[in-house]
Amino acid sequence: MRPARAGWLHVRRTTRLRAMGTWYDKVRRPDSDASIVRDLVESVERLPGLDKWSPSHGFEIQRTELIRWGHALWMTRSLPGVESLQQTIAGEILASGRPAPETFAELDGAALCVALGAVAAGRIPRGSDRTADWRMVWPGDANLDLEITIAKRKKKHMERAAFATDLANAIFALDRDFDLVVDLADSALPKDRDMILEKAETIASGQTQGDSSKWQMRALQITRAPTVLYSGGQDPQPSWWPADQSRCFVFKSYVAGPDAHHAPPQVRICFGVPYDSYVNPIMRKADAPQGTEGLPFLVAVDIADLPGAFREIPRVVSGFLPFWRAVSGILLFHSMMNVDRVGWLWRLLRNPHADVALPEELCAGRADLEDIMETGVQLTEYKSNSEAV
Repeated sequence: MRPARAGWLHVRRTTRLRAMGTWYDKVRRPDSDASIVRDLVESVERLPGLDKWSPSHGFEIQRTELIRWGHALWMTRSLPGVESLQQTIAGEILASGRPAPETFAELDGAALCVALGAVAAGRIPRGSDRTADWRMVWPGDANLDLEITIAKRKKKHMERAAFATDLANAIFALDRDFDLVVDLADSALPKDRDMILEKAETIASGQTQGDSSKWQMRALQITRAPTVLYSGGQDPQPSWWPADQSRCFVFKSYVAGPDAHHAPPQVRICFGVPYDSYVNPIMRKADAPQGTEGLPFLVAVDIADLPGAFREIPRVVSGFLPFWRAVSGILLFHSMMNVDRVGWLWRLLRNPHADVALPEELCAGRADLEDIMETGVQLTEYKSNSEAV
């Protein structure tokens, strides 16, 4: 499902603080770049100490990252207290070629809030007491404290994904003429692989086989349109699926040609990951809230490294929200970029049990939606009125 667009900005002119241009001249695409691209690239070039830095693989290869980093820097350029964060990011780029994920997430989450309508903001000074990362203000003097964290895949998550990918490749090599869907709970072991492959060789269309406590295989008649690789909701979780496991998937398929009348067969492996990978980053903030008493407390989670988190986290945290009364809401996000735009994918979850509710100025038309939302800026020259703003 394509994310809903919310708040895409078509920027045609901006004011530069000083002449730069050396980096942009190396990465520019003269026939398509909007003027904002120069500002984003120069936002990185302007960081302290980077005047003589050069990417190890060259500026053209680094174009995507420069624009993505520059977008967060540009959106937060006037926020009080951001200078120390800029200095940290500059030092990390000089040391390793890129900002540390935790550092960039702290900047990127604030940038998203600015894009979502915050009219004022500032980084909260660090002291002896635990504090949130930012104070954000929406219209009507609606203040909230923003704490930003990052979710990381654990070793077990990566092992499960590798096992599922290997299994998908092996089953796909059997060349069956129907779709094969394998549900693989976390309790399944690598030694189950041979049994699964044996069943994949003999199963017939319409059949279901397997050990329903660990894995199950379904042979499905192909009903997808020729050009559709995957449609949301086509493989609902089975009734026996463990309640404490999030559900991720990998698939293997050929791409249909332009004259194809039928979709090619596909193998889809749905594998389980214990939900602590998804809920722990939020739980740590909920168990030791760092917000100011009397203000809403929003936890923003960068989920770029956690596949399926937009779907799984809302499901998993719903049972915890009554116990997290200090948490007013959860903002799930990660930065995204393609050839014509840079921004974020995000979902905003409101905690109906919170002691202090999120401001309506933030939530109106945004909170508790089923869709994943997009927000950002257009990178190519604006030529149509068809885009939503």
